[in-house]
Amino acid sequence: MRMTKVDLMTCLLSRDQHSFKRFYQDYERFMFRTGYRVTGCRTATAQLILMVVKNIWDQPTVISRSPDRHLSVILQKLMVDHK
Repeated sequence: MRMTKVDLMTCLLSRDQHSFKRFYQDYERFMFRTGYRVTGCRTATAQLILMVVKNIWDQPTVISRSPDRHLSVILQKLMVDHK
């Protein structure tokens, strides 16, 4: 079962790297597909994913402030906003 928004916030607030890795593994394919649609380039997609994941880790408020309930929607918006 994929990590939820609440699970991710708990992970981020406790700075739990193991759980953050699980989040990444849960959503890696989704982020790649989304990023590739945005960039059209594998290298640019990898860089985009790195920026989004780093931003989430460094600024958990990008998740908590989002009115969206589903991480997939939040991630999709973050990927498009960072392009």
